[in-house]
Amino acid sequence: MLKLFDRFVKYLRKNTEDKINKYLDKHMINPISESLKIALFYGIVSSLWILTSDEILIRISGSIERYKILQTYKGLIFIFITTLVIFHLVFIRMKVLGKVLNKIGTSYDELSTAHEELIALEEELREQFIKLQENKDALYKSEQRYGLAVEGADCGIWDWDLIENQVYFSALWKSYLGYEDHEIKNTYTEWVNLLHPEERDEVTLKITNYTLSKEGSYENTYRMRCKNGEYKWIFSKGKAIRNEEGKVIRIAGSHTDITEKKLLEDKISSMAYIDKLTELPNRLLFEEKVSELIEVKKLTDEGFALIYMDIDNFKHINDMLGHEFGDLLLKSIANILKDFIKYPNFVARSGGDEFAIIFDNIKDRKSVVNEVERLLKELRRSWSINSQDFYVSYSVGISVYPEHGINLSSLFKSADIAMYYVKKGMKDNYCFYSLEIENKNLNLIKKVNYLRQAIKKKEFYLLYQPIIDLNSGEVIGGEALIRWNHPIIGNIPPMEFIPLAEESGLINDIDKWVLETVLIHKKEWKEKLNSNIKISINMSGKKVTSDKVINEIRNLLNERNINPKEIQFEVTETSIMDDLEHSTYILRKIKELGIGIALDDFGTGYSSLTYLKKLPIDIVKLDREFIKNVINKESDLVIVEHIINLIHDLNLEIVAEGIEIEEQRLILRERKCNYGQGYLFSKPIAKEEFEKLIASKENN
Repeated sequence: MLKLFDRFVKYLRKNTEDKINKYLDKHMINPISESLKIALFYGIVSSLWILTSDEILIRISGSIERYKILQTYKGLIFIFITTLVIFHLVFIRMKVLGKVLNKIGTSYDELSTAHEELIALEEELREQFIKLQENKDALYKSEQRYGLAVEGADCGIWDWDLIENQVYFSALWKSYLGYEDHEIKNTYTEWVNLLHPEERDEVTLKITNYTLSKEGSYENTYRMRCKNGEYKWIFSKGKAIRNEEGKVIRIAGSHTDITEKKLLEDKISSMAYIDKLTELPNRLLFEEKVSELIEVKKLTDEGFALIYMDIDNFKHINDMLGHEFGDLLLKSIANILKDFIKYPNFVARSGGDEFAIIFDNIKDRKSVVNEVERLLKELRRSWSINSQDFYVSYSVGISVYPEHGINLSSLFKSADIAMYYVKKGMKDNYCFYSLEIENKNLNLIKKVNYLRQAIKKKEFYLLYQPIIDLNSGEVIGGEALIRWNHPIIGNIPPMEFIPLAEESGLINDIDKWVLETVLIHKKEWKEKLNSNIKISINMSGKKVTSDKVINEIRNLLNERNINPKEIQFEVTETSIMDDLEHSTYILRKIKELGIGIALDDFGTGYSSLTYLKKLPIDIVKLDREFIKNVINKESDLVIVEHIINLIHDLNLEIVAEGIEIEEQRLILRERKCNYGQGYLFSKPIAKEEFEKLIASKENN
């Protein structure tokens, strides 16, 4: 730049000098030429004067004196004339020379001024050039920084000219998708064609809306097709340039490949919203879907049904066959649900052995019933997993929007109440929520609270039912039976509050109270009657599986100084089936203390012979269902005979429960049944009455 400026200055100088020289060439006096002209003119005039003046003087003088005088005048006139001529000639030349000199002076003044201006301009241009160079360097660094930033950020650049409808895509952007620079045309249509078909309308609508809006920046996320046919997730960001009317004329921005980020987000979302075992949506996602559906139904005034389904006795399946087996069952059920439940319906695993389902666009209850029955028909099947064949039933609760709730929590609560009602009653069925059902459940909750208060206020008491030796008729023991006398409700039978206590977790406290009370009574009878009578105590399933029970029993026996052989625990088949191995371990530890073990309600369980073989029992108590028909039904009598023989063959003793008439006693005694209890001998009696029986026995 400076070199060009220097050349320009030199050109100006040269041009000025050339103009002056041309002027001088035109007006300047040539010394030789001008001197020669003056000399020649002077010579000619002098010669003419000499040649003519003397002749004229001779003719007019007339005398020598006069001639001399004229000669003198002639010389003076000659000098005068030549002086005038020379003055004239010199004046003309000097006048021309003065003009030239004035012109030269003016030109040089102008040149000097121009030179000074050029010097000032040169300095200004030099400063501007330096600034321009600095700006150029800054621009270069900025471009480098921008290029590095773009490469570092791994962004592709795009620029859409809406006036010309031309779209520029950077080579880096095209390389994202596996294309060479020349393989993608710079048109809006080309970009649209690369969008995923499922998102094309939505994406184009969004950018169109942006061009029509006053929004500051544009952002969107969508998929674009690669050269190999795969799709990549792109985060698009841009900003618009608007004309004076506010109309968008150009948008420029960047494209970032976020495929890996999107996959990671999907994975995280899957972890947050998908059940790992069944690959069904989890409760969190289900709740979001229900909330969204409620908002839609508020606008459409339509309904939907929320189904809450629980697998009956799943814990038993899990414990008996193993957790791995239980997981396989859950997966199998989930696969059926996936195949059966299609959009717009929705299914999720809400936790454990429970599933939640949405039946959308229902017309009435009948349509819900049809769907539920179709579903249960698919699920009620004989399962075969790992060579194990079994049948699974389900308890299903149903709530309907908006009849049973207008928000998420109320709908879930209603369905859960209905499901709980089925599960605690008939099982393997379904029912809709109703206020009546809720009230029944509330009564159960109220009873649990009553039960909790009963433990604190000691509202329980014990009755004892004697156990009789069928051969001698003597009282050889008794079974302690708990009763509850509520101050308002009155007597509540065990069949009502024991299951409630087991479900609520209060059974451990009740079991402990029973054992403590029996030991207190035993100590009294020992001191008063010197009696060592054996008392049977029912042990709940919770107690059988508790690791704390061994030390608890040992400490209580030591505290009351009671011989362990005077205590017997009764367990039922159903109470130990949830965890047979651990229950067996606990019972062995109890037996090691010297306490007897009796298997109660034999014959009503799931696999009685298995328990006879595995459990460390001393006595088997035959259930009353076998006893009541031994007189009238030959088949029942045959069964009882075989059971008695089997028990004796295992070197165990047997107690027949529910003996109510003499004929039953005689038949059982003839079949060598060891002991019996029932209303024939005595109903359950208070501690004081039982004490009298003991006293009578001791006196005899």
